Amino acid sequence: MGYDAGKRSKGRKRFFLVDALGKLLASGVVAASCHAETTAAKVWHARAVGNELLDQEQLVFVAGGFGRRFRQHLAQRGMQAQLPTGVLAQKGRFFTHAKRWVVERSIAWAGNNRRLAKGYERKTTHANAWLYMASIRRLARLTSTAS
Repeated sequence: MGYDAGKRSKGRKRFFLVDALGKLLASGVVAASCHAETTAAKVWHARAVGNELLDQEQLVFVAGGFGRRFRQHLAQRGMQAQLPTGVLAQKGRFFTHAKRWVVERSIAWAGNNRRLAKGYERKTTHANAWLYMASIRRLARLTSTAS
């Protein structure tokens, strides 16, 4: 449990790596007091080493909060980090981007699970395991209804 002074909130930060359809490839959960940019680089490094799917990636869409340091980390691995530019809708100062909406939708799907709606878990490894369990549950439900 940590405190994010920028957002003035207690809790945890979740990092989602999803494919173009919104399926969870990898995730990371850290205390809210961790800096997003450096932690994203550490999460990417921990998940991508030895993962042949993530090692083959060439283009990664990132949120605007991930600045220079994370982009440099990806560039060292031969990947290009890009901010989504296609605006689908605008309401006031809020913009809905085409590529970012995939990630936001995946976060909302994870939030449908009771254990992920709030920070019930004491350890970040347990919270991360529940993210994977929610993804497995969603995919199992999709495959059972498709057949």
